Amino acid sequence: MSIHKPSFTRHIRTAVLGGLLAGLVLAAGYTAPAQAGVENYVFVPNRASSDVAVIDTRTDEVIAHVKVGHVPHQVVISTALGTMVTSNTEDNTITFADLKSLAASATLRLDIEPEHMELSPGGALVAVGNIGAGTVSLVSLAERKEVSRVTGLIQPHNMTFSRDGARLFVANLGADHVSVVDVAKGIVIDEIGVADPTPLASKSQASDTEFQGIINVTATPDGRFGYAAHGEGNTMAVIDLDLGKKIKDVSLGELPWRAFTTADGRYMLVPNNGDKTVSVISTATQEVVATLPGGEDMTGINSAVLDTTAFVISRGEDKIIVLDLIDMKLAGEIALPGTPETAVTTPNGMKIYVALSDANKVAVIDARSRKLVKTIDGVGEEPWGVTMVGALNYCH
Repeated sequence: MSIHKPSFTRHIRTAVLGGLLAGLVLAAGYTAPAQAGVENYVFVPNRASSDVAVIDTRTDEVIAHVKVGHVPHQVVISTALGTMVTSNTEDNTITFADLKSLAASATLRLDIEPEHMELSPGGALVAVGNIGAGTVSLVSLAERKEVSRVTGLIQPHNMTFSRDGARLFVANLGADHVSVVDVAKGIVIDEIGVADPTPLASKSQASDTEFQGIINVTATPDGRFGYAAHGEGNTMAVIDLDLGKKIKDVSLGELPWRAFTTADGRYMLVPNNGDKTVSVISTATQEVVATLPGGEDMTGINSAVLDTTAFVISRGEDKIIVLDLIDMKLAGEIALPGTPETAVTTPNGMKIYVALSDANKVAVIDARSRKLVKTIDGVGEEPWGVTMVGALNYCH
């Protein structure tokens, strides 16, 4: 384990514990919703049973199942339009559901293998990456129709809108660059290089290799900067999302997955699956300030308890690694009764919900005590992820 602790970290404990709550609430782009109605729900897509389970966090019980298409991959929620959208990878469709009735209302056919989605600022438009076709569909939620289909991408994975919604930054899993899309025109207008070009990163070869390019462009909570880790290159680009330009390269560990932001925007946390470590990057200095222990096949990192603690999901070891972000050290482990996929932290930072795909359950973690307090049954078959309004949601 390699740890670099700059001198200022020795003096921040009081400031962090006293001020992070204010930072959490005031961070631009991240506002905890009032606890009423849909804001209490966790949405869980079940790949094998072709439905989305709805869990009420006040009781930690399943209250509904919404029937969707085959092999649902991700859920996004637009409270502005009162709509839940689910990508159905096997059907090449997305399903629209009404948040009031919790019932599916329409289906829209897109391109090949729609997987990852991203809502525009305001929630009126959803971008859907058709990973098998190398395209992104831009879908109007009000009209429930595809308004543009962006071509020229290489295994489009997760996506990030600029804070004005004018541009979409697309992570190409099968390439070494981030594609920049003009949303109004529906075309690629630029490519931001993240690592040196690799022969594997080509349209003809990408689908036949395990080459890991770029998983996501993770935005800071205020939407100003984006962080794009490149798996094969062991590096990460820092992108000014307002300007659409790379401003810095940061060296990481081996085979980094993607960056995960803390809610206050203080750190970006990157799991390095090649050497089982976690890189901690300060967004103030754009430097790695610590390299901490991780686990095998890490799929996500959730911060909680006023962003003083990180919970690292290890799918390969069926556990959560707990990291202290104040002293920058390993703080423990939480064994899980199944294989974890991804997790979501409640907006108040006190609970974490983890999808357990092989157990057909969702685990509930008390973030303060760092303990598994419950497993929720009756979720569905092969739960693949979890989504909550007002939370820092992500998908693998």
